[in-house]
Amino acid sequence: MLSRVLLLLLLSTNAYGWFNWFKPRRVCYPHVGCFTASALHPITSVLPMSPDRIQMTFNLYTRQNAATAQPLNPYKRETITRSGFRANRPTVFITHGFTDTATKGWPLTMKDALLRKDDMNVITVDWSRGTQGFEYRQSASNTQVVGATIANMVKALRVSAQLSLHTVHLIGHSLGAHTMGYAGDLLRKQNLGKVGRITGLDPAGLHFERFNQHRRLDASDAEFVDIIHSNGASLLEMAFGIRIPTGHVDFYPNGGTRQPGCQSNWMQSIHPFLSGRINVMMNNVGCSHSRAIHFFIESINSACEFRAYRCTTHLSIPKTCALSCAQGCNRMGYHATKTKPGRFYLKTNAAPPYCK
Repeated sequence: MLSRVLLLLLLSTNAYGWFNWFKPRRVCYPHVGCFTASALHPITSVLPMSPDRIQMTFNLYTRQNAATAQPLNPYKRETITRSGFRANRPTVFITHGFTDTATKGWPLTMKDALLRKDDMNVITVDWSRGTQGFEYRQSASNTQVVGATIANMVKALRVSAQLSLHTVHLIGHSLGAHTMGYAGDLLRKQNLGKVGRITGLDPAGLHFERFNQHRRLDASDAEFVDIIHSNGASLLEMAFGIRIPTGHVDFYPNGGTRQPGCQSNWMQSIHPFLSGRINVMMNNVGCSHSRAIHFFIESINSACEFRAYRCTTHLSIPKTCALSCAQGCNRMGYHATKTKPGRFYLKTNAAPPYCK
């Protein structure tokens, strides 16, 4: 009986439609290449949007133009040669994650902190048109196009301004962390070498932790990859970050799941939602997820070291942590170093200044 039912399904128009649904789809865009969508994968079931729809922007800031951006275009060489970009400085790219932007807020705060620290090229990457609304899968798929375009920007700077890849530092939050990993991976696969460093600020966990091993940020994407896990757990636990260690150095402040000073469950966000205070609800829900950003910004110019202690496993932090520097310590944030790899734990304050 079952075999007859299956045969009828196979011969029916609906069954043909099902096979078309499972059949991989493909799209190609100028400059960034081709992408495939498969209904069997939680992220790549959606084709990425085109670069024209995402409308990415690259804005260059230096100490000479710290308040006024100079737009760069990877496909227009004159935007590079006429800008204040100088290859003898360190170069830092900053990008955002889901439903965020780089035209205001924390990316500009981070830019200012970096320029106070050193004379460098800081480039903010905005792809907010590719991550609007609540369609997470579309935004996650778009990271492929965004990452490929960032790789093209690095290549354009290399060709037009003699940029050395080992002086490049890519910084991304949430989905933005994976876009930076994708960019670094592409440059490596194209035999152009590895960028010097990628920092993942609580990289997105949904779908990436279990299903997207080849598209998530990992230690192979740069000479040095450091991760700050501030909200790593399942979505059911109201967490948005990745839990597993994926870098050369992985920091788990306050255990890496819940941050002090942040609301801890969905119930505490229901009342703001029902009363129309959507911004309050989003701040509550994303508080621990965004705390990695604030840790990193504070670490840039702080005299406090964000000293972190080595752990043997991330699954039982802090029980497996030394809580002394006998087995080696590292500094979470801007001053992290590859010479002390592993998993590290530290406690922070619940409000600025976060460093104890």
